[in-house]
Amino acid sequence: MGSGKAGLAALTMVHEEDFFLERWVKHWRRHIPAKHIYIINHGDSPAVSRIARECTIIRLPYDQTKKSVNQRRWQILSLHASALTSYFDWVICNDVDEIVLLDPKIKQSLPEYLAKIAEREHVPPAITPFAIEMVHVPEIEADALTPEDPILGKRRCYRLNSNYAKPCILGRPMEFKAGGHGGNHKEIYVDPHLYNFHLRFIDFEYSMSRFAKSLERRLAGKTEEEVKSMKKGGWAWVSVEKTFRSLSKQLPIKETIDHPDFRRKMLEERILRPPFTLMGGGRPKGNYRLPERFNGII
Repeated sequence: MGSGKAGLAALTMVHEEDFFLERWVKHWRRHIPAKHIYIINHGDSPAVSRIARECTIIRLPYDQTKKSVNQRRWQILSLHASALTSYFDWVICNDVDEIVLLDPKIKQSLPEYLAKIAEREHVPPAITPFAIEMVHVPEIEADALTPEDPILGKRRCYRLNSNYAKPCILGRPMEFKAGGHGGNHKEIYVDPHLYNFHLRFIDFEYSMSRFAKSLERRLAGKTEEEVKSMKKGGWAWVSVEKTFRSLSKQLPIKETIDHPDFRRKMLEERILRPPFTLMGGGRPKGNYRLPERFNGII
């Protein structure tokens, strides 16, 4: 594997997510050529062309019906990512609020590290990074985020959430489950040094504003009874906001990124939903604090 291929590519799909796209593109520009950064621009927003200049942009019209939008979105990503594996050793495909990082204690670049895996006698069809879901705790992280400054350092609190241990580094064609939370490869390889940082809770003010705007859009045109039903039923964004409010008040238990028991549990309790396999382990209670060596890398 790897002979004659171009190394590493990154792929995402966006719709009005400039805050995260700016950081996602900035991260990948440090590791790979701009032309190897692929962005599916759902709705053809002009901001994407500005933020991702020189990157490879694929334009799609916005689907006003929003019918099965998440399932269709991940079907599109599955097809594009799978096609790119014919030309690249590895294709990292995830949401724009997720960034794959190599532990700084490993003295290689991310492309170099993945190239070594591609040279092994047995190469896994996909790599699953360990999930780190960042959580802004304003009580101990008072500094505001700015576009110029790194995120990590100002933000170091996180929780464990196996949903985001995704098989997002593809070496062969694969079909993703909706959300990218699983794939149709039977073989699971969780790398010991790679992490998928999920950033949706990275800033309290920004996240709450985002939740409010989404709620307003979803409730537009609904009857009073429909609104009550959605809120009572724990509809997605209402539930997510409640979760974040609770997490944002929890001080970290300890400073570590080593969770051997949870890593083992993710694999031992893996979830089979044919044809997909998902990580087990769920979302244990408690926040943790990243070791200082991660400061500044995104």
